[in-house]
Amino acid sequence: MKKPFRWGSMLLGVAMSVMAWQFSQGNDVYVQAWVAQSLLHTAWVRTQASGHQVKPWPWANTWPLARLSVPRFNVEKIILSRASEGMSAFALGHSDSSVLPGELGNSVLNVMHREIHFGFLKALKPGDMLVLESLRSGRWHYQVSAIYIVDKADTYLVEPSLNRRLTLVSCYPYTDKDNQRYVVVAEEVERMV
Repeated sequence: MKKPFRWGSMLLGVAMSVMAWQFSQGNDVYVQAWVAQSLLHTAWVRTQASGHQVKPWPWANTWPLARLSVPRFNVEKIILSRASEGMSAFALGHSDSSVLPGELGNSVLNVMHREIHFGFLKALKPGDMLVLESLRSGRWHYQVSAIYIVDKADTYLVEPSLNRRLTLVSCYPYTDKDNQRYVVVAEEVERMV
C-alpha cells in the first residue's frame, strides 16, 4: 500500500534546514572574530618583542602599530598600519595621512563595521579614559573630549593638530554606504612610564 505524501513533514524539514543554515552563518562572524583577535594579539606581542613588523596572518599587508584599551569596558584593540589599503574588520586602522599613534599631533584611527566588533564606540562618553600603548612612543592616557556625527565630506576633525590627539572615525549608523561619520575625539591627559 502506498503511503500518502506528508507536506507538513517536508516543510518542517526545510524550515529546520534553513534555521540551521542561518544559525551557522551568524556564528561564523564570532568564530572569525575570535581567530582574528588571537592572531592580532600574537602579532602585537611578537612585534613588541622583536621590534620588527610582524603580520597577523601571512597574506596581510598590515602589521600592529599600537594597542588601544578602554578600561571602563575592559576592551583592548590592536591598531594596524595601512588603513587605506584594506584593514581588518576586527582592528583599528591607522590613517596614513596622520601622525602615528602616540606622537604629537592628530592620529586618526579608522573603524570598519562599528556594529560588528566595535559596539563599545557608541557607549563611549565624554570623560571616558583610553590607554594607548605605542611601539615608538610609550604609553599614554587620553580622555574622550567630544563625540560628533558629521557629514562624510567634513574633514575638519581629522586635520593636523598641535596637541596629542586620537580621533576614531566610523561609518554612521554602521554601513559603508552612509554619508555620515561617527567621530570620537580623545585628548592627551598624561604619559605613563
